[in-house]
Amino acid sequence: MGAYVATTVSANDKPFAQELGADVVIDYRTQTFEDLLQNYDAVFDTVGSDTYRRSFKVLKKGGVIVSMLEQPDSELMNQYGVKAIFQFKKADRERLTKVAQWVDENNIRVNIEKKFSLDEAGDALDYQRDVHPRGKVVLDI
Repeated sequence: MGAYVATTVSANDKPFAQELGADVVIDYRTQTFEDLLQNYDAVFDTVGSDTYRRSFKVLKKGGVIVSMLEQPDSELMNQYGVKAIFQFKKADRERLTKVAQWVDENNIRVNIEKKFSLDEAGDALDYQRDVHPRGKVVLDI
């Protein structure tokens, strides 16, 4: 979509994030993203808490932070001159149809790490918990 993307991952996942198209990949265990990134238009927060608060530092004035976990913090919005949005959408027919269209057009690539049969659902949950997969774990019904 033409975005310049920075992301944080563990060192083991750096090549994977680059393969997915990230322009800047930061090891969150050894690097502090807010010290390395600045003047970004937007941040998409899926971690919350302290990471959410630190993310305001990388935005330029007028930027926007969208969080899946945190309600907008007016104090931080005023301090940094940015907008904050809480984003959680329920899936409906219209949205799912659009996502399916994007997948069909190869605008979205879903990385399936491993498939399990429905009878192996317990194993799939164990795999997700123990392995920390890079992609989706799928139950094949």
